Amino acid sequence: LYRQCLRDRRDGQRYSRSCREAVRQRSQLRELDIEIRSQNVPAWLLQWRSATSRYLQHIFYDRTSIDEDEVMNPWDLIRMRATVDAAEKEMNVTIRGPRRELNITRVPHVPGWVLFPSTRASLTRRVMDRINKNKYSPYCKVQANDNIRTFDDVEYKYRIGKCDYVLAKDASPDESFLVLVSKP
Repeated sequence: LYRQCLRDRRDGQRYSRSCREAVRQRSQLRELDIEIRSQNVPAWLLQWRSATSRYLQHIFYDRTSIDEDEVMNPWDLIRMRATVDAAEKEMNVTIRGPRRELNITRVPHVPGWVLFPSTRASLTRRVMDRINKNKYSPYCKVQANDNIRTFDDVEYKYRIGKCDYVLAKDASPDESFLVLVSKP
C-alpha cells in the first residue's frame, strides 16, 4: 500500500485512495489503556462493570483466563487494556481490578465496537464521524496546485493570486469566523 502511494505521488496523485489508506494505517494507534479510579464512582457504574465482566467471561469462556491468586492491585483502581492486531481482526483485552485480573484473547474486533485513537483525529471526532457517516467534521482544503476542495467534497481548480480571497465564513448573523487565503 505504501509503495502504491509512492507511485501515485510520483504520478501527481497526492491524495489517492492508497495514500489515504496508508496514512490511516500508519496513524492508527493499536492499544487503548483506560484507568478508572473507583473512589467516587456511582454504584450503577460499578454494577455495569461487573455485569460486563461476567458477560465477557460467558461469551469468550474458551479464551478467558482469570488470575485471583496473589493479585495486589490498588483497591480503588480498575485498569483495562485492549490491543488490536495489525490486521484489525482480533484484539486482546485485560481488565485488572482490585482482587483479580481477567484476560481475554483473540476477541473478534468488530469496527465501531471499540474505537481506537488515531493521531489524525480526536476520539470524539472519530465517534461523531462514525455515527454521522463522516459528515460530522467537514473541512475544506487549498492545495499548492490551486486546487480547492470544498466542505461538500467538490474539487475546483481556481487560480489564487496575491490578494485576499474568502475561503470560508460563518453565514449566521453572528459571523463568528472568516477564513481568508492568498498566495505570498
